[in-house]
Amino acid sequence: MRVHRGAFAALVGGAALLVGSGTAALAGSSNPGNGQDHQAACQARLARVAAHRGVSVDQLEAQIKAKLTARVDAALQAGKITAGRAAALKARIAGADLCSGVLRHHGVVRREGRRMLRAAAGFLGLDRAQLRAQLAGTSLAALAQKQGKSTADLKTAMLAPANARLAKAVAAGHVSQARADQLLARLGTLADALISKTFPAK
Repeated sequence: MRVHRGAFAALVGGAALLVGSGTAALAGSSNPGNGQDHQAACQARLARVAAHRGVSVDQLEAQIKAKLTARVDAALQAGKITAGRAAALKARIAGADLCSGVLRHHGVVRREGRRMLRAAAGFLGLDRAQLRAQLAGTSLAALAQKQGKSTADLKTAMLAPANARLAKAVAAGHVSQARADQLLARLGTLADALISKTFPAK
């Protein structure tokens, strides 16, 4: 997918992937003075571009995020960022709100990440303190493999709490099944990033 630089910048609403001089960061900006107007205008632009391309807004967002993720992968392969940094960036991209320039429900993403780590600890037979200690300088994937457990089962365990909560929300009519599936897909991306992330050594 070819995206003009100016159009791409407008679509992501100030969020840019910066890769260079051996560093990479997903930077966001927002203007508190006209945040609502900016977001409405951005959403309108997204809708127009999506209609022009013959795709839904969700599909367009997915394409843009795929492009950002590809840049992260390229930076990782070029040795400009570490695997842990790449995993963290991918998690941020997955939860990014393209029209605010900041993470969508960033607090929710962080909270879900903590819940996933608690679930991972339970799956590995560890408490949270033990998990923190054993993760230093390694990854959840490595810990699971050391115990002879698969990363697929680890991911299932990490997503189980969210699956249960969303199932209840769908049953209660608070959210549609399509929306629940979309959220689970995003959480799955976050889980993948956490599983592959190499945590800092102490």
